[in-house]
Amino acid sequence: MGGKKRPTISQLEKRVMKEQATKAGKQEEGRPRLKVTSEGALTQASMDAVYRELAKQPYVTPYLVANMFGLKLSAAKRALRELESRGMLKLVSANRRVRIYVPAKAAS
Repeated sequence: MGGKKRPTISQLEKRVMKEQATKAGKQEEGRPRLKVTSEGALTQASMDAVYRELAKQPYVTPYLVANMFGLKLSAAKRALRELESRGMLKLVSANRRVRIYVPAKAAS
């Protein structure tokens, strides 16, 4: 009987402060926000941002790109194929499931 009790003012203040802190932390993440066209492809500026981040990595897989930038796996695969065709990434190993790339400067 009686139902759930209302939180005290101090509990409400703590909750609001905690939510504001998490929102501020999410906005300060180091990864750039990517712009996607209506077809789901990345824009040129986004591709450049992706390459700048990937150049720091020892190797790159579609799964890593999808997790880093919050992309779908198919969009990450498309972006990696595009970067490979431009000569920015080099394909090291490929099989039916996964392709492994390295940045072109690290490959030579």
